[in-house]
Amino acid sequence: MMDVVTLFKALADESRIRILALIGDRGLSVEEIAAAVELSPATVSHHLGRLRQSGLVDATREQYYTVYRFRKQPLLEALHTLAEQPTKPELGDDIAKYDHKVLGDYLVDGKLKTIPAQRKKRDVILRYLVEQFTRDRRYSEAEVNQILVVFHDDVATLRRELVMAKLLERASGIYWRPT
Repeated sequence: MMDVVTLFKALADESRIRILALIGDRGLSVEEIAAAVELSPATVSHHLGRLRQSGLVDATREQYYTVYRFRKQPLLEALHTLAEQPTKPELGDDIAKYDHKVLGDYLVDGKLKTIPAQRKKRDVILRYLVEQFTRDRRYSEAEVNQILVVFHDDVATLRRELVMAKLLERASGIYWRPT
């Protein structure tokens, strides 16, 4: 994975990307590249050194000059490596820790102190609230209000937020959890 990081660090510079685009079709010398990208030969040599370290550039000696060529294969392999990475299980743990922290910050004795203004925190609260509703059951608006008032007095806002977040669906005054 470290090679992938090195490669993408090498690409994190506009001048290096311009150099790679320039040498993508044919090999060029430092002087030719410098003239085309309007940088000094020393600066171009520095950038080429970083690109060589990452494996994106090959250098071959041709007569009096060193000619540089773009190697696309390391970039393709890096992208393939990233695409093939399994989802890290600890990411779910991190999300659960965040949810737990938000719930701890906003719930006091099982009641919401306030409805969070920040969308991400509000989403955590909404995901928690929707768990109070059974799947495959229809609820009247009064029943939804009875469940939500336990958590906060502003049941209309909570009800509306649950519907807007598509955690509850509503039709003709009847609410249910989508499958």
